[in-house]
Amino acid sequence: MVSSLGLSAYRDGSGYNPPEINMPNSPDISRQYQAAITSTGLYLRSDRGLIEVTGADRATWLSNLVTNVIKTLQPGEGNYAFATNVKGRTVFDLNVVVLEDRLWLDVAGPWRETALKHFDKYIITEDVKLADRSAEFARVAIMGPRTGDVVAALGFGNLGPMSQLQHLAGRVGGVDIRMVRHDFAGLATAEFIVPGESADPVAASIAGAVSGLTCERLSEETVEVLRIEAGIPASVVDIDEEVVPPETGQVERGISYHKGCYLGQEVIERMRSHGILARKLVGLLIEGQSLSPAGSIVKRNDKEIGRVTSACWSEALGAPLALGYLKTIHAQPDTKVTLGDSAGGLSAIVAALPVRPKA
Repeated sequence: MVSSLGLSAYRDGSGYNPPEINMPNSPDISRQYQAAITSTGLYLRSDRGLIEVTGADRATWLSNLVTNVIKTLQPGEGNYAFATNVKGRTVFDLNVVVLEDRLWLDVAGPWRETALKHFDKYIITEDVKLADRSAEFARVAIMGPRTGDVVAALGFGNLGPMSQLQHLAGRVGGVDIRMVRHDFAGLATAEFIVPGESADPVAASIAGAVSGLTCERLSEETVEVLRIEAGIPASVVDIDEEVVPPETGQVERGISYHKGCYLGQEVIERMRSHGILARKLVGLLIEGQSLSPAGSIVKRNDKEIGRVTSACWSEALGAPLALGYLKTIHAQPDTKVTLGDSAGGLSAIVAALPVRPKA
């Protein structure tokens, strides 16, 4: 068990060390995790879709449908955003990558068809064309504190000053690719968008870019641990049609309150101007050594106050950790809650996010 005092010490950087207990994560996950937070890890993402938008009206059209700034972005820039319905609820979230003559919309694979149908519905007279390019490209991500060394060795310059979703074109192993700064699991990350048939050779070139560098191949489970510790909600898992974007905690990253009108904007602006936030995403540090599955009810004083959305065994804390949405009044750090049935539920405390200091 990690006490609330121990968690507070970890949060403020005063030297909290996780307790000496047997880790439920497999040795492979623990080894991969250590490589990622101390050196680099390589991750082949198979869970993304890529929608291409062309036509003279593409930027103005998209700006009317998402929560973040689009029209003023220049080639080489990008933004994270939400597509919402008229009630302000999330339809899906997406990353927008701006190229010279097109936009690339990076979405979760399970939301690819949803995104295509949603956007197609709102093409009326605009000069806009959509194309599903998902099958043509793969994603290779390199993450960790030495990612900058790999990026520099590959000829992409200095990763450090790049903003999120800023991107550059280049060549690796004779293959034309695009490198995007995208810290999707909380560590410094360069995500390479590569032709699908070239994913394996490009990954090998990336892994071997710096002689003597430890670069572990990361599993999906390891990346989930990193993501949850960083407090970054995942598409579909933590962000679904029940969520209003400000509840995710991604306001600074994904919502502009100055860009003007878009579908669902009135609801989201009303929440801001009236200071209304019914729920918010929080961390939940669980006592004992059992995980609470996604969908578990969260209770306080036998009253339902929220739900769990994702969970892992935290390598940083040496304890089970979950993400979930709680009614805002109960979302203060160190609040004691119960996950699951009152009789056999798990005790937990609300934990401030992220729980792992940035590398």
